[in-house]
Amino acid sequence: MNKSAQIFIGVTAVVVVILTALIYSKTPLPGEVEKTRQPEKATLAYVTTTPAVLAGIALHQGYYRQEGLEITARPHTFGKAALEDMLEGSADFATAAESSIMMAIMKGESISILATIQTSNRCNAIVARIDSGILRPEDLKGKKIATTPGAPPDFFMDAYLSRHGIAREEYERVDLEPESLQDALVSGQVDAVSVCQPFLIQMEKKLGDRVVSFYDENIYTWTFNVVAKQEFVRNNPEKAKKLLRALVLAEEFVKEDPDEAQKIVADNSGMDPSLVGEIWPNMKFNVTLNQFLVLALEDESRWAIDSGIIAKKKIPNFLDYIYFDGLEAVKPKAVRMLR
Repeated sequence: MNKSAQIFIGVTAVVVVILTALIYSKTPLPGEVEKTRQPEKATLAYVTTTPAVLAGIALHQGYYRQEGLEITARPHTFGKAALEDMLEGSADFATAAESSIMMAIMKGESISILATIQTSNRCNAIVARIDSGILRPEDLKGKKIATTPGAPPDFFMDAYLSRHGIAREEYERVDLEPESLQDALVSGQVDAVSVCQPFLIQMEKKLGDRVVSFYDENIYTWTFNVVAKQEFVRNNPEKAKKLLRALVLAEEFVKEDPDEAQKIVADNSGMDPSLVGEIWPNMKFNVTLNQFLVLALEDESRWAIDSGIIAKKKIPNFLDYIYFDGLEAVKPKAVRMLR
């Protein structure tokens, strides 16, 4: 081979290497393609206070957008209102307690539960006025007790009173919306209220030594969940997975920096930071699908039927309302349900 040919081959080889490098430098790596696209739009109805910590953290930290979702937030004070917002078509996703989800399913709504995002066995209590002669659980017999029908404190109240030998006909039940409970107790309209966090701790702080609170960590585990309509999930499975990925990132953030997470919750909700700090140790922040969720839905549906809160008499198969594919793709070890 003459010298000219060697030079030509050498130059050609260099050009090929340069062109190849340029081509690969402009080719996104696997997993980067999705993040270079324009984010998909979705709407989330969520509770801004302590029940939906991960949803709020993901919004504040930009995790939804990081995972390819442009979220329009619709803030609410109560999970029931957030769920109704979604069912009415104003939101794609919502955060709600399992009792509200159970009630909606029993009424015929087609809901998909994507994941549980928060749990607590010390989220509900009965707060009673001492000047009504209430010092022990047994003293609740014959008293006026207010709660919100079908909400977690309603289930807790019935289970708690039953455990202490007080039948439904042995106290006067008063049905009120959550925002009316504190005023009813303060004014003396009722002797006690069954209430959940964060309104529970706010009530305790406001009334101080004028009230006594009755907790029981062994009769009820409250769950807060993220849900969507079944039709929406069928048509938008990737949006569901992106939302779950963002919530998992929020879970990791909460574990790594709980102090900053508490500050974010206090700032976003307007709550006193010290109250957020008191509630925090009683909450578990994990994105899961656990067997106890199905058991809770079944227990509460039986209770709703027995207590006459709902007319339907047949308990549905709640596994039909769980969306497994999303979390199995995002965090497979967190799916612990028998099916």
